[in-house]
Amino acid sequence: MVFIPVAALAVFAGVLGLRMGQVPSETEIINRYAAAYLDMSPAGASLTDCAATTHPDPGVRMVITCVHPNGVATTFYAGPRGEPLPDPHQGPAA
Repeated sequence: MVFIPVAALAVFAGVLGLRMGQVPSETEIINRYAAAYLDMSPAGASLTDCAATTHPDPGVRMVITCVHPNGVATTFYAGPRGEPLPDPHQGPAA
């Protein structure tokens, strides 16, 4: 009887670990960066302002570019697991 809660905790930890170890889909990554774009853009921005393309560098999973109707472009670089990356065309920060 004592082992039932321990077994339940072990199963929960296993499911949580599996879930956290999954790589996000491309749609999830694009939606995450499009939401960030909406938070930082002026009025008139929408999710459909964003599009993604691949990048030749294997360390960059995709490039998400959002173009506001006023013409200002915002570019995000996502790593293999969807993490934000600096612009690969710029050198290291001084």
